[in-house]
Amino acid sequence: MSRLFCFFFFTLLGMSAFSQWNPNTSVNLEVSGLDASDLQSVSTSDGKTWIAFYSLNASGNYDMRAQLLDINGNKLFGPDGMIVSALPSGSATFVFNVCTDIFDNLIIGYQTELAGALTALVTKVQTDGSLPWSTGITLGAGLAPYPAVTKTNEVIVAWNNNSPATSCLQKISSSGTLAWTTPVPITVGTSNTTRTQVVCNSNGDFTAVFQRKSFGISTTLYAQRYTTDGVAIWPTPIQLSNQTTSAARYYSVLAEGNTTYVGYYTASGSRFFGYIQKISADGTLPWGINGSAVSTYASGTDPMPQTTQIARESQSPYIWSVSTYSSYNQTAYGVYVQKMDTATGTRQLVATGKEVFPVSAAFDTQAGRLSLINDGPLFISYDANYKIYATRLNDVGDFVWTGNRIELSSTTATAGSPKGRFAFTQVVSNHAVAVWSEDRGGGNRAYAQSINSSGVLPVAILDFSGKQETKGIRLFWQVDDPTSLRHFIVEKSKNGSVFERLVSITPTPLSGLYNYLDNSPYSSRTFYRLTTLGLDHSVSVSKTIAFTNSRLSKSLTLFPQPANDQLNVDVAGMEAGSYSLAVLDGQGRKIKSSTVFITAGMSVLRHAIVDLPAGFYFIQLGGLDSVLHGSFIKN
Repeated sequence: MSRLFCFFFFTLLGMSAFSQWNPNTSVNLEVSGLDASDLQSVSTSDGKTWIAFYSLNASGNYDMRAQLLDINGNKLFGPDGMIVSALPSGSATFVFNVCTDIFDNLIIGYQTELAGALTALVTKVQTDGSLPWSTGITLGAGLAPYPAVTKTNEVIVAWNNNSPATSCLQKISSSGTLAWTTPVPITVGTSNTTRTQVVCNSNGDFTAVFQRKSFGISTTLYAQRYTTDGVAIWPTPIQLSNQTTSAARYYSVLAEGNTTYVGYYTASGSRFFGYIQKISADGTLPWGINGSAVSTYASGTDPMPQTTQIARESQSPYIWSVSTYSSYNQTAYGVYVQKMDTATGTRQLVATGKEVFPVSAAFDTQAGRLSLINDGPLFISYDANYKIYATRLNDVGDFVWTGNRIELSSTTATAGSPKGRFAFTQVVSNHAVAVWSEDRGGGNRAYAQSINSSGVLPVAILDFSGKQETKGIRLFWQVDDPTSLRHFIVEKSKNGSVFERLVSITPTPLSGLYNYLDNSPYSSRTFYRLTTLGLDHSVSVSKTIAFTNSRLSKSLTLFPQPANDQLNVDVAGMEAGSYSLAVLDGQGRKIKSSTVFITAGMSVLRHAIVDLPAGFYFIQLGGLDSVLHGSFIKN
């Protein structure tokens, strides 16, 4: 087993590893300086972006790593992300999947390979960087685990088991224990299944969408609904389609309440067809076998729908799809959208699908998930040169942004060395994030780019720093494009969490370098941050920096009191270095400990306590020359 670095991730105020979104589309934001061989991405409820990726190390093994970007593009797990697992993975990567739990922690379903044997695992990465399930909870022999989280924060996971060679289900409690004595196998009669996807319904129920094996990679699409105990609700699995699907791919699935939707495409005869299928709570198919077709194109040299992504705003009477269409001989590609009435399955746009980008040699191809803003689509696509674009449409499928689309990555690639592994997060806090991999000369790296709902790339705060002067603290900052901004707002705080406005400054169009003197910093320590307000009402927030009175005595403050799932450990006056952080119960018995790193001045350590029962606890922070103590109450 690899060495496990289990640590309390802390926000280091004033740290130099500062990175933000880069509006230069030939540069973008490098997610990690290490190889990114495969990646998955998902957003949090507050607009952060998780990226999990396989990274080839010097020994030829693929490590599983994770990076968390805040809403401003700051890399919260350092320049290269954190190691989640260094378990052996063999000479190649395998399909893995991610989701978030109700606390925005990352859930990763992946596999390890030892002596040719594959084992499926699920692990959790908390937002503070800790790994409460270590390298993972072992599911059993197999691969391609697909997790989903219930309303009660339990993880339902499906994977392709080895013996028997069929899909299986298991539930993992929030504390990381297997809920069922044996996994639940999924079969259709005597036929085995593969590529199972899970969506969670109401009351702990969940629906599994899976593929019955046929010959080769040919499959047929089915579904079954289960209780929270893994008991099948419908007498037999429901066949969703009578056409051929593919075991080589996942499809687009979502649930609202007890209704499940599937966006997929099939092969029938010599053509591809795109569909949206609706599955009612009782297992009936109100739109019939196959569901509702996204296009009436059906014969001759008509364009063919292929990859079909779906999205629905909560309680909307409509569901959207975006599909890549190809020419009949698959030498040209384009992008179309469709909108359907969720009650009837009736197409609301052009019967053949509404053309966004025509099928042509430009090779426009949709990528990543479909997102929605005001019940209109937002998606990314790439072209024959692998430039990446974002496109937003309104609720009738017309372009919203001037120029129709916004370039996210202007670098080009070739068919021999293409961009790939495209991901696109949902819109949260007025922005969505595209993530992809490409080789810009130094090997495959993961890159990311944010875009807001107005089609504007974020302004980059290139630097925010300060220094002590005789009259106070002088702050310095630089931005890449001051002409796009309305105001700079400098804020200060006593505790690093509650800020007040210090001054508002109007940018000078001819200058990108600014400074401001605060002649009345707080007597103990002062925190600063910079907020930019764009002409388009976009907002960017800098890192937080802090200045501490050098004569300030060593101290430790714990907040909030009482605490729920997270405790902030506010440290002052400590020398830079490594320290032991221990949690003790009310009788002074050590429960757990970890090593943390503190820079000179002031640091705030965010400590996850979700696993502690309610009660009274002590914190002990120890070094070579001193030990600080504090206490807190856990709700």
